[in-house]
Amino acid sequence: HSSTIRRPDTVGLLDQPVRPYKETACISVLVNINGVDAYVLIDSGSTTNSMTPEFAHATRAPRITLTEQVTLQLGCVGSRSRINYGTRVPIDFGGLKGHVYFDQVNLDRYDCILGTPLLNRHGGVIDFFRRELHLSNGRSIPAI
Repeated sequence: HSSTIRRPDTVGLLDQPVRPYKETACISVLVNINGVDAYVLIDSGSTTNSMTPEFAHATRAPRITLTEQVTLQLGCVGSRSRINYGTRVPIDFGGLKGHVYFDQVNLDRYDCILGTPLLNRHGGVIDFFRRELHLSNGRSIPAI
């Protein structure tokens, strides 16, 4: 026996919930990148490390022209950008020192984004409850 009752597509109107800052705050940290403290988003959903062209210019980071443009696909359908340049610069934070490759990307609010390449390489674990980034070397970096 089957029902032919058609249910409405919407149940009614609803305002998006107002969430307290504690529930929406991202994990951002200060990281010394190319000798300058950068305001950095820790992003486990980003498959690249990114730096703004402005931060790269201000810190005199060498600009590497990519042989082919790379598509940067964002989380929304149809939301894309192109990556034309990158850079490789020293970083120093949480006991980690070394050169890291960054794509140069127009970012909003942050100087850089550290994504899965760095998090996987250094065992990064984002702790939203304590608002820290834990690294495999035993160090924890508090969010700002």
